[in-house]
Amino acid sequence: MVSIVGRDGLTHNMLNDIHNHWKHAEAVRVKCMGVPTVDMKNVCTQLEDKTFGKIIHRHGGLLILYRGRNYIPKKRPVIPLMLWKPHEPVYPRLIKTTIDGLSIEETKGMRKKGLAVPALTKLAKNGYYGSLVPMVRDAFLASELVRIDCQGLEKSDYKKLGCKLRDLVPCVLVTFDKEQVVVWRGKDYKPTVDDDHFFTVCDSFDNPRDDLVSRPEH
Repeated sequence: MVSIVGRDGLTHNMLNDIHNHWKHAEAVRVKCMGVPTVDMKNVCTQLEDKTFGKIIHRHGGLLILYRGRNYIPKKRPVIPLMLWKPHEPVYPRLIKTTIDGLSIEETKGMRKKGLAVPALTKLAKNGYYGSLVPMVRDAFLASELVRIDCQGLEKSDYKKLGCKLRDLVPCVLVTFDKEQVVVWRGKDYKPTVDDDHFFTVCDSFDNPRDDLVSRPEH
């Protein structure tokens, strides 16, 4: 069985599906797609915190979530079934009329220039975006502006993506015009050294073999 973490992130119904699967098997495969994959560290942390399971392997956006040796189905947490989709949160304005530190004319020129630079990448709908943050950081070493082609994505998706890039790279959002995300490295840009390594593209945990072997539950 494969559970899907999509554009809405980790939902109540998905948590329920994972626990239902754990009744019959020790591990479940979880496929992560779309905007949440920009920050896979957060996805993995949320999965472990909310399911009380352990991620034992990851390859890109595909995870294996282990229930643990002492998992007792009858003592699983009660998760209410959601039959409706919650309202989208109201975010503050992401694109300012004038970028901090620039004049109105400089801001207009920045937006025009940003839409003209070659696209760093074109994002596929419901794709895996786990390498996007390091790609943008690398691109900033050579260019002050980066454009990401988001044609075909939902408008709310590329706005969420821009918000994540702003916080994770970090960078300044320039425009979302023409289904593009344009970001600026800022005037006082300093390359970010990410010491908080969480997962490589393909990573597994060095758990003792006994932890992964089926055992009768008492």
